Parts: sequence; structure tokens; C-alpha cells
Amino acid sequence: MERLQVIAGQSIKGGLTAKQDAFAQGVANGQTLSEAYRASYSAEGMKDSSVWTEASKLMDNPKVSQRVLSIQKAQEDKILHDQARLKRLVLERLHAEAMQAESDSARIRALELLGKSIAMFTDRVEQDDTSRSVGEIETELQKKLAELAQRYGGTGS
Repeated sequence: MERLQVIAGQSIKGGLTAKQDAFAQGVANGQTLSEAYRASYSAEGMKDSSVWTEASKLMDNPKVSQRVLSIQKAQEDKILHDQARLKRLVLERLHAEAMQAESDSARIRALELLGKSIAMFTDRVEQDDTSRSVGEIETELQKKLAELAQRYGGTGS
């Protein structure tokens, strides 16, 4: 858990001021550096170029950039956890349906979906490697042309 300190009247979270943390939150949530800076600091009257310069300097602060990364990592972890939980729920419900459904077709469909979830029914396509060299193709074409010339008795002209 992160420490929260109060230094010189400002709260410091993980070594960052509240404004720095708000900036990091904004960047991690998809705002541009300038948008996050304007939302976190009083930037009224500042030129766009000045806002961008200050926001870039702030992002160059290792503590701020690390905070952005840690927020993004926490968001990714939450998404992965939510997806895993949902997958587990779906599989549990399919299993229950496969065991308790009143109709045969519902049980079979649930079992089919469970099987698909573990790639039990993947189609396998086998391909023969029929790659030939240019010389082999040329020789084969010359043979075919000679056969056709013999068959039709022509000289090709």
C-alpha cells in the first residue's frame, strides 16, 4: 500500500505531490500530456507550447513516469483478472448445464462448447509441400508442349 505523507502543507503520495499524481492518473487514462497538465495544474494564460514543455518536463520525472506505468499495469491486471473471472464463470455454467440440462440437445450443446473452449475440436489442415524450382517447372512445360505438338501434329506455327 502506498504511503501518504504531508510535507510543507502538501500531501505526497509515493513521493509525488497531489498534482503530480493527478497528472500521472490523467496520462495513464489516455489524456495527452498537455490535457493532463491542464487538468492538474493551473495553466490559465499559458501558451500551448509552454504547457507542452512543462508537461514534458513533468513526464521526464522518473517518479511521475513510474507512477504512470504502475497505474497502467494495475489497469491491465484488473482487466486480465476480470476476463479470467468471466471465463471461469462461463465454464462453470456450461459444466452445470452439461450435467443438469433437461434436454439431450442442451446437454450436448453445452458439452460441445466446453470442448471448443479447450480446442478439442480444432480442424487440422494438412498441406503437401509441392514447391518446385523454376527449372523443374520449365522442364515440365517443355514436355507438355512436346506432347501437344505430337498429338496434334503441328509444329507450333
